[in-house]
Amino acid sequence: MKSCELLITVSLVLGIVGWASPSQAETSTSPTLTIGVILPLSGSAANFGAIAQRGVELALQDLAPEDRARTRVIYEDDGMVNTRSATAARKLLSVDKVDALVTWSSGTALTVAGIVEGARVPQIGIASDPAVVRNKRFSFTYWPLPEDEARTLYDYLVHSGKTRFAILTRVHNGALALRDAFINLVEQESKLKIVASEEVGGDTMDFRGVLTRMKAKGEVDGFIPILFPGQLSVGVKQARDAGITASLVGFETFEDKDEFKASGGLLAGAVYSTGADPEPAFIEKYRAVYPGMSYYTANQTFDAIKLLVAATRNAKDGATITEFLRTLKDYPSASGPATSTGDNRFRLPTTLKRIDGDGSPQLLR
Repeated sequence: MKSCELLITVSLVLGIVGWASPSQAETSTSPTLTIGVILPLSGSAANFGAIAQRGVELALQDLAPEDRARTRVIYEDDGMVNTRSATAARKLLSVDKVDALVTWSSGTALTVAGIVEGARVPQIGIASDPAVVRNKRFSFTYWPLPEDEARTLYDYLVHSGKTRFAILTRVHNGALALRDAFINLVEQESKLKIVASEEVGGDTMDFRGVLTRMKAKGEVDGFIPILFPGQLSVGVKQARDAGITASLVGFETFEDKDEFKASGGLLAGAVYSTGADPEPAFIEKYRAVYPGMSYYTANQTFDAIKLLVAATRNAKDGATITEFLRTLKDYPSASGPATSTGDNRFRLPTTLKRIDGDGSPQLLR
């Protein structure tokens, strides 16, 4: 496993320079802070991991010089494989003695949750599955709530006139949380119909059998593939070959240009619910450093670093950090006003996007 250590500075400000909080007064006596960051820097989600890492790096660049001597960040690559996530977390806790963790994806965050609970070290997971925080004190998720993303997509579909849907979901905590939130809305409000819903494993690349079964259940207006890069383009191509020609709709993971290319352009026109674009100041700063690159989840990792910095102004123990995170309300961040739900999650804005003809995401509303 590769580990990359970087000495960095920690800021007194949460968000882009110029956003401040009265509780974040400068002090030369703030404690040293070590943050472990577990990302998929290899494997099928490596593009997303690289974007998330850029968010961390941008946060480090945005920090106040007087704090650089007190903080370090240590990266670990888990390839979004749960066994590697656990190994990375244990190494960061026992060898590197980190004070907090930032993780990416619901599967990683859920794997790490039990480990940090015993160590009483907080993690902020860029994750949506509520199971990450259920009955946990030291694990937090920092991503729009699944029920909010589901509501955004559901309302769009109701107004679009589409009524019948087929859902193909990867067996992954985050993907399943989104699917379940959407199905719950459908069952509660009865304005849409789920004609077929199937699950596939993370290593499945031949979808023909399950797609044939879905096709046999009747025609649909919308096909919802809740799949990750590496599977998404393959699943969509095979769905088209199977005669499933319905519009593509869904969540989040359409935002990968390599997948767009691999699909031969079949992802063009896909409409999906995801986290809202970051604040304009963040976008400007990000594009200045990483021109032309996606910022999907970069603002969330940016915020996670800033939140941990803000939480450790006077002390860095787990109880202090968790209390700070649990009590935030309309807190200014790169992702917009962040409000703790009181159950170790955050309510963040959502939006709708459409993939255009060259694979770029465009705001739908």
